Amino acid sequence: MVPPHSGEDTDRMCGLLNAAKDRGWEVGVYLQGDGVYCAKKGQKGSLGVGLRNALQRKAEVYANRKDLLARAIPETNVEPGVKVLDGLEGQFVEDVMERSERTISW
Repeated sequence: MVPPHSGEDTDRMCGLLNAAKDRGWEVGVYLQGDGVYCAKKGQKGSLGVGLRNALQRKAEVYANRKDLLARAIPETNVEPGVKVLDGLEGQFVEDVMERSERTISW
């Protein structure tokens, strides 16, 4: 079984993120549900490299606090630069409606 935070979807997300940053676009990544596993500090492989690269390239990366707690991931184990939010859904909706020209979700 492949964990939800690895594999083709993760590679695709990192590729799209880098392509958007290459075009000079602002990028926001909103991690909720099992997606918060992506925020874990010290990830190996394409996920770890992709997340750290995104943060270095000034992408905004958010993780939902309640989903971290539900998966026993303490905030101290979240990659530096990832913003942990209560009510991530509200932030996502506001950003999509007020700031975004393009949205990709899966």
